Amino acid sequence: GRLAMAPCSFVGCWLPVSVLLTSGFAVGHRKTAHHRCTRRTNIDVPTILPSFSHMQSTLSLSASSRSANLGLLTSSRTNLANHVANLPNLARRRAAARSVNIEATPHPDAQSSSTNTLGNVEDQVPIEPEKPKSNYVKARLRAKLCSLREMVVFQKVQEGLDGVIDKMRLHHVPKGTRVFQQGEEGSRMYIIESGSIQIMKSNNGSEVGVGNYQPGDCCGHLSLIDSRPRAASAIATKDCVLWSLDKETLVEFVNKSWEQLTQFSDAASEEEDACVLPREVFVLSDATGESAVSAVKMTISQFPHCDAWQMCNIMTYRFVHSEEQIRHVVQQAQRADAIVVFTLVDQHAKKVLVEEAVKHDVSLVDLYGPLISTFEKAFGTKSIGEPGRKQKVDEDYMDLMDCIEYTRRNDDGANPKDWTEADIIIVGPSRAGKTPLSFYLGLRGMKVANYPIVPDESPPTELYEHREKVIALTIDPERLAYIREQRMKQFGRTDSRYARVSEIREEIKQIERMYQKNDWFTIDTTHSGLEETAAVIYRRMDKLQNPDAPITARSFKGIM
Repeated sequence: GRLAMAPCSFVGCWLPVSVLLTSGFAVGHRKTAHHRCTRRTNIDVPTILPSFSHMQSTLSLSASSRSANLGLLTSSRTNLANHVANLPNLARRRAAARSVNIEATPHPDAQSSSTNTLGNVEDQVPIEPEKPKSNYVKARLRAKLCSLREMVVFQKVQEGLDGVIDKMRLHHVPKGTRVFQQGEEGSRMYIIESGSIQIMKSNNGSEVGVGNYQPGDCCGHLSLIDSRPRAASAIATKDCVLWSLDKETLVEFVNKSWEQLTQFSDAASEEEDACVLPREVFVLSDATGESAVSAVKMTISQFPHCDAWQMCNIMTYRFVHSEEQIRHVVQQAQRADAIVVFTLVDQHAKKVLVEEAVKHDVSLVDLYGPLISTFEKAFGTKSIGEPGRKQKVDEDYMDLMDCIEYTRRNDDGANPKDWTEADIIIVGPSRAGKTPLSFYLGLRGMKVANYPIVPDESPPTELYEHREKVIALTIDPERLAYIREQRMKQFGRTDSRYARVSEIREEIKQIERMYQKNDWFTIDTTHSGLEETAAVIYRRMDKLQNPDAPITARSFKGIM
C-alpha cells in the first residue's frame, strides 16, 4: 500500500491523506489493511456464474475505495476546488511513469502538436448535438459518475448531480482521434462508455505511451481543476463512445459542494466509509426484480473492504421478455464491463441470454436456476416457467394488508388505545429510525406502533401497560445530531436546539434513564440498518415465546 502525501499549500506543508490511488493502489480505511486495486484488470471469470459463491468471488477481485478526507486539505473554497480531483491522479501519474509497459516508439496514430493549425486539438473532437436525455440515460450517467474512483465528489454529494448530468455531452470518436493535446488548456473531462484511450507523453521529441483508460474510467479532469495545461495527450486506440463534462460545470459543482465535503464529522462515519462498487451490476428480471436486487445487496454486504457499499451503480432491468430487450442489456453490460444477475424463468429467454452472454463475453449469475433445478428433481416434475405470476389475494394477503394499515394508523404515537393489538411498540427519540423500522416490520406481517420519547413529557399510560411489547431505540448523540442537522437543512435552518449536540446528549441521558427504570428492551441503532435491527427484534420475540428452545423457526406472512 501507498500513502498519498497531499500538498497543503496554505500552510506550506505535506499532509497524509486517506485517498484512493487509482489504477494502482488503494489506501484502506481504519478497519482494513491497504488493498491492491485490481479494477478492470484481466480477471479470469467464467462466462456463466451459477451461484452466489461465484458472484462473491467475482466481486472480491476488485478492491474498494475510501473517500478522501478533504477536511485535512483546506479551509477555503478555492483550495478545495484545486485539490478535490488533483490528489488521486498524482498517484496515477507516478504509477504511469514507473510503468514497465512504456512504449518506446511513437503511437502510430499520434500527431505532433506542432502540426496542429486548427487551434486547440480538443475543439476538433466530434460532439453530438445537444438533446434531452431519457430517464434511462440519466440513470446510467449517474451510476458512472458515482463509480468514478478519480472524483470522490460525485460519490459524496448527490445534491445538484442531476444538473451536472443534464450538461454532459456525447461523443462518437473514431479510432486514431486525438482527444486532447499535451500543453494545451483543458476544456472537458471524459468518461469512457466504450473503446479505449491511450495516454501519451512527449519525451525527447517523440511520444511514449504511459497509460491506458478503459470503459468506466475518466480522463482529462485534472487540468480542469488545477487550471494547468494538459500534462499528457490522449488518443483513441479504438472507436470510442465518450461522455464529457465541461470545465465550468465541473468547477461550479465542486465549489458548491465544498461545504458538505469538509463538514463530514465522526457522526457520519458510515457515510465516510461508504465505497462504490468496483464493477457495475446489472439485475435482469422478467418481473419486478426486487428479490434479485435484495439478494445482490445482501451478497455485497459480505465483503469486508469497508463498512458500507454505495448501491448507486446497480442497474435494474424489469419486465424483460423479448429477445431484443435481452440483446440490448447484454450489449450495455459488455460496454460497462458489468456483471449480469438474472432471474429469468422462461427457458427460451434464458437460452437467448446465455447465448448472447457467451457471444459478448459477459459474466452471468443465474440466481434462481440452481434452486429451480433442485426443486424439479425433488418434486419429480418440471416448473411451469411462467414469469411474473400474480400475488394471490387470500387470507394471508389480507392479514398482511391489515398489518400495514395498523402500522400506518399507529405511527408517531397516534391512537394509544389501539396498542392492545400491537405485536410490538417501538419507542425512541425523534429521528432515531422508529417509523422506517415500523413499516419494515409491518410489511413482514407484524402490527407495529411507535411513539416518540420527549424529555420532560409523560408518555401515555398505555405504554406502561404493555411493557413486554416495548422495543426502546437509542442512538449515539453525535450521530443523531448529524441526522437532525441534515433534516433542518431541508427546511433552510442551520442553527437549531433540536440539532445541537449538547442538547441531544442531555436528551439521550434522560431517555436512557427512562429505559432503565422501566426495564425496556433496548437496541442501539447508531451503526445498525433496518435488517439488523429487525433481526434483533425477531430474536427477542422468539426468546419470549420459546425461552428454552435453542433456535426457533419463524413463518413470515409478508414480504421477505
